[in-house]
Amino acid sequence: MEHTLEIGLRGHGINENLPPEDAEGNIEYKLKLIHPTKSRFEHLVTQMKWRLQEGHGEAIYEIGVEDSGLLTGLSDSEMDLSVHTLRRMASKLGATVTLLRNRTIPTENQENGEAAEFRHAAEFLVRKVPDDQQFIELRVAVLGNADAGKSTLLGVLTHGELDNGRGRARLNVFRHLHEIQSGRTSSISHEILGFDSVGEVVNYSDSRTAEDICENSTKIISFVDLAGHQKYLRTTISGLTAYVPDFVCLVISANNGMAGTAKEHLGLALALRVPIFVVINKIDLCPPSMTARVMEQVKLVLTSPGCKKTPFRIHNRDDAITAASCFTGDSYSTSTTPIFFTSSVTGENLDLLTTFLNVLPQFQSLKEQERKIQESPEFQVLQT
Repeated sequence: MEHTLEIGLRGHGINENLPPEDAEGNIEYKLKLIHPTKSRFEHLVTQMKWRLQEGHGEAIYEIGVEDSGLLTGLSDSEMDLSVHTLRRMASKLGATVTLLRNRTIPTENQENGEAAEFRHAAEFLVRKVPDDQQFIELRVAVLGNADAGKSTLLGVLTHGELDNGRGRARLNVFRHLHEIQSGRTSSISHEILGFDSVGEVVNYSDSRTAEDICENSTKIISFVDLAGHQKYLRTTISGLTAYVPDFVCLVISANNGMAGTAKEHLGLALALRVPIFVVINKIDLCPPSMTARVMEQVKLVLTSPGCKKTPFRIHNRDDAITAASCFTGDSYSTSTTPIFFTSSVTGENLDLLTTFLNVLPQFQSLKEQERKIQESPEFQVLQT
């Protein structure tokens, strides 16, 4: 069953066709961009500006792809000319272009049916910080049961140092003495992870302060680290509702599975209609047979009638980019739930997680955000 669920999505990554192009959203298909006329070039720049607005400063360009989603591909010279035009378009808007992945498409010889030549399709990330912002920001709430390794994972991601297996990395994110003594988060804490214009990680390993990270980044992931213990559930709910996260990262321990409050936290995210991705952590502590059992457990929960999600296990960089591209649209209709297997001690697959976060777009479209702006504001008053 897992193989069936994965192959349908992974097929979009390499040689299979893509879904037809959507007139809205931040993904644009172009068969080729070779020597456009002046008027055509201006039209292409206007189109790119629209896609960037739809993606809140980020757009995905698929080169060598027809509007129907057919991967036609280009020759090497055609691809070089198309990429040159794409970079000119981006430069006109003050945007940057980063290659995400190449696809090689074999073409058959009509006489013997063998591959005669290889053509190429490529995917690019175009990024431009909106004029009224210093950087592009995504808020990610981190949920999961106590002892799942949430704070340790954030400590490793945001400080660039692996854990020693005894929770040293989480000391970088704890705020209170009793949290350090117990090893458990009891409050709402915030950490940031930055990406520069070419998608390289910017964190505390090469920046002294949060201000330095923000100054050197074009995209910021703001993590909201929430408590996992049952007695702090009200604090967790308060953090989820007050900070309005764009995504929820549900962290599950590979040696315990979906124990404790994990299912409750998943239910909260579903009730609030927040897109979810799953991180199965601590895989360094478990044999493959145990991680496989946890994967089956997670699949059963995600595919249950109450969730109706499609698990998508991330094996490689291509999977991570494909999964991030799934989170586009005007409504909470994306059923895909990416699942990462990571270790904060060995660092295994953490690069796939950061690749995913770098490409991950804001889930709400421009139209949806404008609709919410028109709604009456609500205020929460707490008695202290």
